[in-house]
Amino acid sequence: MKENFYALLICILKPDYTIDMSLQVMIDGLFKKENTTIGRPDIEDMIRLKQKMTYEEIGKLYGLSKQAVYRRIKRFKEARAV
Repeated sequence: MKENFYALLICILKPDYTIDMSLQVMIDGLFKKENTTIGRPDIEDMIRLKQKMTYEEIGKLYGLSKQAVYRRIKRFKEARAV
């Protein structure tokens, strides 16, 4: 039910969108994450940077929140330990 209201809101805010277009936008994701292309080399760099920088500073470099940086580093270390 929420999706219908969101589609209606998209149609109101963007008058050139049809109902079908607004529903497709919702399926594809109107609000995609900024940076989803961070790979293993980037995470290894984050670990090196962590020795001199805070999670927040690293996050600004990669377009991530400090929590996202922490979680990526933690998951990488856990996967490497296994």
